[in-house]
Amino acid sequence: MFNLFKKKKVESENIKQFKHAIDAINVFITLEDWDKARQGISEIKGKEKEGLEKLLNKLRREKAEDEKTKQIRSYNNKIHELEKLEKRVTEQKKKHDERIKKEKFKIRFNKIKNEIHVLMKTKRNSDALNLLSNFLEENKTNTSVIHFYNDEKKQILKNIERQRKLDEEKIKDNAKLEALKLIGQTLNEPQSEAAEKEGEKKWFLTKVLKKLQFYKRIQEEIRKKRLLDEVNILIEEDAETNKDIAKRKLQNIHKWLIKEISHTDILGYELYGKILGADKISGDTFGFVENDKKYNFFLWDATGHGIRAGLIVTLLSRIFNKFVKKSTLQELTLEINNGLKQDLKNRNFITGIFFEIKKEAIGEVEFVGMGHEPMLIYKSKEKKVERLIPWGLAAGIRLIKDKEHIKTQTIPLTDGDILVTYSDGVLETKNPDGQFYGIERLEQVFLKICQIESSINKIYNYVIEDLKLFRSGSSFDDDTTMLFLKRDENKDIISEDSGYIKDLSLQENLTKKDVKKFKGKTKEEIQEEIEKIKKERETRNILKILENLYYTGEILKLKQEAVRFIKAGFIHKKINFYLKKAIANETKYKIDQKNQKIQNKYTILKELYKKWDYHTVIEECEDIIAKDGNV
Repeated sequence: MFNLFKKKKVESENIKQFKHAIDAINVFITLEDWDKARQGISEIKGKEKEGLEKLLNKLRREKAEDEKTKQIRSYNNKIHELEKLEKRVTEQKKKHDERIKKEKFKIRFNKIKNEIHVLMKTKRNSDALNLLSNFLEENKTNTSVIHFYNDEKKQILKNIERQRKLDEEKIKDNAKLEALKLIGQTLNEPQSEAAEKEGEKKWFLTKVLKKLQFYKRIQEEIRKKRLLDEVNILIEEDAETNKDIAKRKLQNIHKWLIKEISHTDILGYELYGKILGADKISGDTFGFVENDKKYNFFLWDATGHGIRAGLIVTLLSRIFNKFVKKSTLQELTLEINNGLKQDLKNRNFITGIFFEIKKEAIGEVEFVGMGHEPMLIYKSKEKKVERLIPWGLAAGIRLIKDKEHIKTQTIPLTDGDILVTYSDGVLETKNPDGQFYGIERLEQVFLKICQIESSINKIYNYVIEDLKLFRSGSSFDDDTTMLFLKRDENKDIISEDSGYIKDLSLQENLTKKDVKKFKGKTKEEIQEEIEKIKKERETRNILKILENLYYTGEILKLKQEAVRFIKAGFIHKKINFYLKKAIANETKYKIDQKNQKIQNKYTILKELYKKWDYHTVIEECEDIIAKDGNV
């Protein structure tokens, strides 16, 4: 409100006359600066009074009675004007406060309304009702809130009833939910069979949506390609304006690129990497793709900085994703090298490594090096670190005529071995004295942490912290990227005739049916299956225990044991059956006990009645009726 006056300032030293002072107060009122307006009025009153007293003393000495009367009249007029102004300040402030209060309430009202609707959509109807009730409690006299409360409460109660019916349907089909309900607990259950069937009915719509999403992805790829072409043209021109435009476009493109990569579910390995960019446009990049037969991943580092380096890694990522699934490692390298050479119209190039792991030979990692930094491999059995130079010529320098000119190498990795590759931003990190971090220090730090830590995420964090310590805590000058690959035999698929399965069968007394469940699974997954098999066996034993208690009539013990087993995580429809029977028998037993007590009292009272002890009979009857109703 009144933005025209926001920049206007009042210089108090320039207020020399009463009129100027009044004008200054009006400005403060317009700016809604009530404190300064009141302070100004108070100061003017004080100065006018002080000025009047000095003038009256002077006039008394001069015996100028007419002038004295005139000045008093003038002072009174000024005071009257100031009082009117003060009243105006009070009224304006009141209106302002009321308006602000209404605006705040409006914002609060909308926020509460939105929050209630979100809670209702997420089926948290009880929370929605509590929030609604509290809001009404805060605004009991507000008519709009009362109307809102009545309307929303009806809808929430409808939702609660609808949800109750759905829950009942789910419980019928879900042994776990039924068990939890019987022991008085709740759970955020998985989707019920009824809901799954409902989902199956929507398969056609899902199929259509997938096709639309595929079409959108194609359109997005076309848009990215055009944008990259525009950036490439712009950075070739010398105009600074064009370079700025290219930089802004490329910053938008780089939102699509991966900054962190983590895969713990690939066969035989764990993979983790992260890019710490020195700028919004990164000159480093990596990627990972899986298909039916292999895993492909890479780490690349473009020379230089800024938009040229950013353009190179963006082009590389696009070419990689286009060719990786249908190409061999040599073919992929050929396509990327020649594609970069043709697309880049400058002398920039890129160093890096392409990796490939074939699922049929999981213990070997193939790679093609293109002028990148040496890799480090921690050998877990020997507890030492080896260096491996990738060799090869950097990508984008020259065209390669034939894929046979590209040399692939193989790294054998055993359980616990860890491979790390990185960008030159790691080795070229400088401390305040200008010394480089260097490969020797990286090797020492890598060996030290690998000997005490097996998590590659934690190893990465340790190395990064050492880099920061080396730099004395200052930010990195260049993109700093590291990519770790750890060999883990627990993630290998185990064959059915392996010694591991045979030993496990003898140890756990497994049947042929149990062993069949291990087909195509890793050690980790087999261990999970073993736990399931053990639990199934324990569940069968539990059912026998409960069955014996049921047939021997030990109802109290039956209930206690069924509840204990359910709380321990054993879920089965028969356990629920025995628990329901125990609860029903316990209820019947309590009713029978109560009826027997009433019958005994009735017999006693009947005898007292025959003996004419009416007073005692009346007192006892009143007591029984007060406790148990009209029995």
